[in-house]
Amino acid sequence: MIRFIIKRLLGLLPLLLGITLISFFVIHLSPGEPTVLQESMNPKVSLEVKERLLKLYDLDKPIYVQYINWLARIIRFDFGTSFIDGRPVIEKIARRLPLTLFINITSMMLIFLIAVPLGVISAVKKNSVFDRSMTIFVFIGFAMPTFWLALLLMDLLGVKLGVLPVVGLKSIDFEYFNFFEKIFDLAGHLALPIVLSAFSGLAGISRYMRTSMVNALKAPYIYTARAKGLPESQVIFKHALRNAVLPIVTILGLSVPGLIGGSVIFETIFSLPGMGRLFYEAVMQRDYSMIMASLVIGAFLTLIGNLLADISYAYVDPRIRYSKQ
Repeated sequence: MIRFIIKRLLGLLPLLLGITLISFFVIHLSPGEPTVLQESMNPKVSLEVKERLLKLYDLDKPIYVQYINWLARIIRFDFGTSFIDGRPVIEKIARRLPLTLFINITSMMLIFLIAVPLGVISAVKKNSVFDRSMTIFVFIGFAMPTFWLALLLMDLLGVKLGVLPVVGLKSIDFEYFNFFEKIFDLAGHLALPIVLSAFSGLAGISRYMRTSMVNALKAPYIYTARAKGLPESQVIFKHALRNAVLPIVTILGLSVPGLIGGSVIFETIFSLPGMGRLFYEAVMQRDYSMIMASLVIGAFLTLIGNLLADISYAYVDPRIRYSKQ
């Protein structure tokens, strides 16, 4: 297992390098320069000042030289400074990343804890009223845009009913709350973003789980287990579920990019100070350093998610072993 993990970690390096190479060149293909925003703030900026700004950010050099210089800094874990305010990029990311990770990890846990039981019950009660109801739920989940649902729930729960706050991470008088009031206030602000982030994944994962469980229940070893007189609960949860959940582990690992991408939408809609909103602001203002740092971190988290999914195979399915690979 250790040998397999080391090989996979080493294999991630060229893949991550390729992602950064493509991303860097694609970003620089977009029209306009990052200095345009600074120049527009002062219409009297001279040509000399414009050239000085380009030289300051290494934008006066060929694009391949810019990439080599950027890569040399990244190796030293130096993501550069933001074009917007001149602050270190790593400092801004360090303040925003924990919130995005918390929302995404909580969403994945919510998806797994709800979607797996729903899929198992639908498979065991195939073609029942519950199963057909879940099928309708899945179709609605796939068809309904989550950003539109977010706006509807904000209007219903936040504006009309006043049940949940819908903007920001904290209330205005947050500093005057006691410890438990602060916890409830944060939970109230994060409830809708987390639920909506998990909504689209919940529909898909539950349907994948149902299909995988139906196939597992048709396997010969299930008939053998029942022929031996094992209790139905043991047949389902000990024998069928352990093999049926393997594809779900793969899908959860591959769903990381979707969750990170969805953070841009939810954090912008709910005005949450996370990585998604930071990335959106960087794109709007052509902050190359911040955009590249966000893409590198997103790609790294995606690759690590896939690696963890591969490692989980050995623990979910005893037939899979990596020791000889």
